Amino acid sequence: MKAYGLMLFLGLILVFTGCSTDNAHEKNDKLGGTWSLINVSGGFAGIDEDFEKEAIVWKFDTKDGTLIVANNDGSNAINNGLPTGTYTYSVLQEKDLFYLEVNDKEIGEIVIDKSQLVLDQNSTTMGNGADGFVMVLVR
Repeated sequence: MKAYGLMLFLGLILVFTGCSTDNAHEKNDKLGGTWSLINVSGGFAGIDEDFEKEAIVWKFDTKDGTLIVANNDGSNAINNGLPTGTYTYSVLQEKDLFYLEVNDKEIGEIVIDKSQLVLDQNSTTMGNGADGFVMVLVR
């Protein structure tokens, strides 16, 4: 009888832990590929900077968890995203929201709509703010 109880207990553990969906993994798959930063807005000064498509390119490699940024912006923009370089990244999930973390620093909420990626620094796992930047990237 003890063996039956133990088997039932172990079976229930497997059912409850083995049947979860990996939404963060799905969001990471949608994030993968090449994106062009086309707009940065917000901040304390209320900026609104547009960039030529492909002047600032972010390439997410979902297999390696790396982000390669090629920032060839020649303007005097206050904020044009990340400088050229290779970064590690991960996708954090809290409830039904997803957040981008680059080099162990949270960037902001991820919203992907078809061929547009929005990174909102005003929405983080720590709460909402008002003076962060909103970055818009397109495929």
